[in-house]
Amino acid sequence: MAVAAVLVAVVAGAGCVRFSPRSRATGPESTPEGIRFRFYAPSASRVQLAGNWPENNWARGDGSAGEADVGLMTVDREGMWEIVVPLGSGRYQYLFWVDENTWHLDPGCTEEVSGGPHGVTSLLIVFERAGELEVR
Repeated sequence: MAVAAVLVAVVAGAGCVRFSPRSRATGPESTPEGIRFRFYAPSASRVQLAGNWPENNWARGDGSAGEADVGLMTVDREGMWEIVVPLGSGRYQYLFWVDENTWHLDPGCTEEVSGGPHGVTSLLIVFERAGELEVR
């Protein structure tokens, strides 16, 4: 019986650790400069925001420019990556491209749709209300 209780505690604890980054996930938010995207990945060495808007083109940017740092995010000491993108009203699909080898949905976004390089993407809806941009 004691072994079973310990096993349950270990499994429950492992589950909490696995999902702990979700508690830091906020989803996109509107700022005066644009839409702020954040992604918690403390062990990552590089995170890019990849999306379907023309300037980003799934982190490829303008194909003729060949820019490797499209959507490159900055990181703070706690491992929270961030970028602000000037987007207007519309529907946008996006993912986070971590260490140039793994696609991640936004754990702070509740909307997902089919599409993008991963097959499923996070969906951001930006709309204007009373002259201010809001996100959903």
